[in-house]
Amino acid sequence: MECMKTVMIQCPYCGALNEELIDCSIMPPEEYVEDCEVCCSPIVLTVQSVEGDEPVVSARRENE
Repeated sequence: MECMKTVMIQCPYCGALNEELIDCSIMPPEEYVEDCEVCCSPIVLTVQSVEGDEPVVSARRENE
């Protein structure tokens, strides 16, 4: 069963809030890159889900 949630993440470059659609059925943790909607810098998102809970999403700069 697919589970999609919208979460707000803060760009680690410019601080802008970005809305991201997250697949909360992802197991194990997954990383992917999305560009900031404001400054276009690459943000590495790490998504971790636990069945029945909200997904945990962390954002970091690409070269950290």
